[in-house]
Amino acid sequence: MKRLLTAGVLALVAVALFAAVGSAETLPPIKYEKYELPNGLDVILYEDHAIPMVSVNVWYHVGSKNEKRGRTGFAHLFEHMMFQGSQHHDSDYFAPLEKIGANINGSTDQDRTNYWENVPSNYLELALWLESDRMGFLVPAMTQAKLDNQRDVVKNERRQGEDNQPYGKADEILLSMMYPPNHPYSWSVIGSMEDLSAASITDVSDFFKLYYAPNNASLCVAGDFDPATVKKLVEKYFGTIPPGAPVERLEGWVPQLDAAKLSVAQDNVKLPRLYYAWPSPAYYSPGDAEFDLLANVLTSGKTSRLYKALVYDQKIAQDVNAYQSSGELSGTFNIVATAKEGHTLEEVGRAVDAELQKIIASGITAAELQQAQTAWEARFVRGLQQVGGFGGICDKLNEYNTMFDNPDRFQWDMERYTKATVADVQRYIKQYINLDKRVSLQIVPQGELTVVKADVDRSKEPAPMAEPSFTPPTILKAKLSNGLDLLLVENHKLPLIQANLVLKSGWAADPKERPGSASLTAELLDEGTKTRNALEISDEAKRLGANLGTRSSFDGSNVSINVLKKNFDPALALMADIVLNPTFPDNELDRQRQIYLGRIQQESKEPFTSAFKMYLRTLFGADHPYGQPYTGTGTESSIKAIKRDDLVSYYKANYYPNNAAIVIVGDITLDEAKTKLENAFKTWQPGTVAQHEVPTPATLAKTKVCIIDKPGAAQSVVMVGNLGITRNAPDYMSCDVMNNALGGQFTSRVNMNLREDKGYTYGAGSFFRALRGVGPFACYAPVQTQVTKETIVEMVKEIRDICATRPLSDAELTDSKNNMVKGFPQGFETLGGIAGQLAEMYQYDLPADDWSTYMSRVNAIDGAAATKAARDHLHPDALLIVVVGDRAKIEPGIKDLQLGDIVYLDTGGL
Repeated sequence: MKRLLTAGVLALVAVALFAAVGSAETLPPIKYEKYELPNGLDVILYEDHAIPMVSVNVWYHVGSKNEKRGRTGFAHLFEHMMFQGSQHHDSDYFAPLEKIGANINGSTDQDRTNYWENVPSNYLELALWLESDRMGFLVPAMTQAKLDNQRDVVKNERRQGEDNQPYGKADEILLSMMYPPNHPYSWSVIGSMEDLSAASITDVSDFFKLYYAPNNASLCVAGDFDPATVKKLVEKYFGTIPPGAPVERLEGWVPQLDAAKLSVAQDNVKLPRLYYAWPSPAYYSPGDAEFDLLANVLTSGKTSRLYKALVYDQKIAQDVNAYQSSGELSGTFNIVATAKEGHTLEEVGRAVDAELQKIIASGITAAELQQAQTAWEARFVRGLQQVGGFGGICDKLNEYNTMFDNPDRFQWDMERYTKATVADVQRYIKQYINLDKRVSLQIVPQGELTVVKADVDRSKEPAPMAEPSFTPPTILKAKLSNGLDLLLVENHKLPLIQANLVLKSGWAADPKERPGSASLTAELLDEGTKTRNALEISDEAKRLGANLGTRSSFDGSNVSINVLKKNFDPALALMADIVLNPTFPDNELDRQRQIYLGRIQQESKEPFTSAFKMYLRTLFGADHPYGQPYTGTGTESSIKAIKRDDLVSYYKANYYPNNAAIVIVGDITLDEAKTKLENAFKTWQPGTVAQHEVPTPATLAKTKVCIIDKPGAAQSVVMVGNLGITRNAPDYMSCDVMNNALGGQFTSRVNMNLREDKGYTYGAGSFFRALRGVGPFACYAPVQTQVTKETIVEMVKEIRDICATRPLSDAELTDSKNNMVKGFPQGFETLGGIAGQLAEMYQYDLPADDWSTYMSRVNAIDGAAATKAARDHLHPDALLIVVVGDRAKIEPGIKDLQLGDIVYLDTGGL
C-alpha cells in the first residue's frame, strides 16, 4: 500500500510592497496531494479543470554533474534515448502523442533531467503508460543502431548550438576557467564529441539503471483529472517498476578563485563580447535570490546601472546582460557585454568596472530594490498561469519536491525575493564580487582564414477515455467613441491583465526606399513622449512590474502590456502615453540606429538568419515588402538613411484608432475595460490611413539554387521552397493540415527522414508563413556539411512525394488533424496566448467564429483536400534552394545534382 505523506495547501500569501505600486496581490491557493509508492516514487497530484488538459511531468534527480570525466554528455544523451522507444512501445515516443495534439518535451541540466507531456485529459492513461514504460523498460529496447542515431543527433545539436553559433564556444570555456577539472560542473551538459563517440551500450545502460529508477524520480500529474482514477493508474503502471540502488548525493562545492583569470578566444563574429563571472551561492542558498535582484538592478530596463551607462549614455556597448546562474552545488554571477562597432572591450570593461566599484562601495538603493522586487512578484504571478510545460505549476511542484523533498515551497520561494533588504544584497556583493578575483573571457572576431523492465499488459497502447469537451472563451466586443475596436476575453483566474494594441500597418507599409521605418517607429514609441523621456518610461514600467513592449511585423505593429490588476490603471496610462504622444527624439533614433546596425552585423554571422533573409529577398525580390529582412532591421543602407521625419511621417500615416484594435485578456469586465479605455484614449482621433498593397510576386519558372559562402562552417543550412498562401485563403486550413504532416511536427516526414532515419540534423521542418499577401513556404534543416547534397535531394523528394507519388496516408492525415484539434485548447492557457490569437483574428480580418469553428473545419479536411493543397502550393520543379555553408566543400555536390544554374549571394548590408 502507498503511504500518504502530506496533503498540503500552498497558500501563496501576498507580501507587502511599497504603497506606491499598491499592496501585493492575494493569490489563490494551490492545493496538492503528495504520496509515495512502495518503490520510492514520489507522486504529486494537482487539480485544475480550466481546460481539458493534463500534464504529466517526471523529474529524475540526475544531470551532467553525475557523470565522470571521459564519459560526459550521458545525461543529455539519455534525454534523447528516452524518446526512442521502450520494450512495450518500441517506436518513436512522439508518434502516439502528437496525433492527439499533445505537447512533449524534455530537458537536461547539471542537476536534473525532466520530461513532460501536456495531453487532452481523456488521454491521461496513454501518457502514464508511455512514461512508466520508458522508466522501467527502456534498456530492453535499446539497440546499437538507436544509440548511434541519437549520438549523431546530439553531435548535430552541439554543432548547431555551439560550434556553428556565434559566441557558442563561450560557455564551455567559462566552465573550464571557473571550476577545477574534478568539479562536476567543469564540463558542459552536452558533453564532448570524443566522449559521445566513445559511449557504448554498456555505458549508457549502466547509467540508466542507476539513475532512471522510481526512487530517484518525482512524478507530478496536474490538470483536469479525477484523483481516485489517477491514483489507480499510477499504481498500475508505476508501482510495478522495481526500485534502483540508492543514489549518492553530491555536496555543495562553490569554487574559490585566488586571482583573476583571463582568456581570449577567436570566433566567427562581427562584434567582440566580454564575459565576467564570479563564483556565487548555489540554487536556493542564501544569497542566490539577492544576486537575481542585483542582476535586475544592473541590466533590466533602460535605467538599470549597466544598461544606462554602457548602452544608453556612453553608447559603447551593443547590449549588456547580468544574470545569476545557479546549480545545486554552486552558482556563478555573470555579466556579458557586446562592444559596439568602433569600440573596444577595454573600454567596455572599464565602464563595467566603474559601475561595479560604485555598487560595491555604496550598494543599491531602496528604490532599485523595490523595482526589482515588484518585477519578481509580477513574474511569479505570471508563472502560475501555466499548469504544464517548462516552468508551469506542475514543473515547479516537481522542482521543489526534487530539491527539498517538499512541494510546498511557493511562498518561501517568493519571499526569498520580497523579503530581501538592501543590506542583504550589499552583504553578498561584498562577499562574492571582487574585481581582482574573477573569470574574464573575451570573444573576438577571427581574422580571415584560409584552407590549410507484473500483470499489466504493457504491449497494448491504452485507449483514450471519453473525449473531453472544450469551448473556446467568449469574445466580447465593443467600439470606443473614437472608432477603436475592443476585443476582450474575461479570465479571472489570476489578478493579471494583458492588453495589446494592434495596428494593421507594419513593414509592408514601409516606403520602398526606407525599409525599417515601421520597425523603428514601433521601436521608438517607448523612447520618449511629450512628458516622459525613455528612461522615465522604462522606470515607470519597472516600478509597476509591467512587461511593456513594442514590436512590429510584416503586416502589423503592436504595443503590449502585462501587469498585475492593482497596477492596471497607471500601466494603461503609460501605454496610452507612448501611443498618443511619441516624440521620436533624434538622440534615441541615433542610439537605436546603431543598435540595428550592430544587429545586422551579428545576424550576418548567424547561418539560419542569413539563409532565411536571403531566401525571402530572392523569393520576393528586393523591392517587395516581404523581401526585406524578416528580423525587422531593414537594410544597412536604409537604416543609415532614415531620419526622424521618416518616422513622424510613418506614424502620421498609420497610427489611427480606425486602423487599430485593443485586445484585452484577464481579470477585468467589458464595462470596466471600456470605461478605462475611453478615458485613456479620449484624445486619439481617427484619420486617413495610408493605403498600401502587397503585390503578388512572380513565381519561379524553374528551380533556382543560391549559395552563400561561409568558409569553415561546421554545418550547412538548407532552405527549399516557393511562394505560399495568404492567411485568409480559402484553402489555408488544408495547407496547414498538409504541412503539419510534411514538416510541422516532430513526427513529420521531413524530420523523421533527416533526423531520426539519417541523423543528418538536430531538427528539420517546413512551414507556411501565411500573411496578408502571399507569404513564403519553406522546408529547412541545418545539417552536417558532408551531407548537404543528400539533404537537398531528400527535401525535394519529400516535396515531390506529397504532391504526387506518396500523398498523405489516412493515418498521417488523421494524426495531423488530431494533433491540431486535440492540441487546440492548449493555446488558451495563458493570457498572452489568448491575446495573441485575438490579435491575429483582427490583423487578418478572420471571422468572429474562427475559434468556435476551428475544430470542425480541421476535421472536415480530407485526403483529397490535403493533396490538392500540396499540388496547388508546392512546386517541386520550380523551387528556390538557398544554402549557407562552406562553398568549397558543398559546391561540387550541389553541381552534381544539375538542378540549374547556381547563383552566389552575399549577405552584406542585410
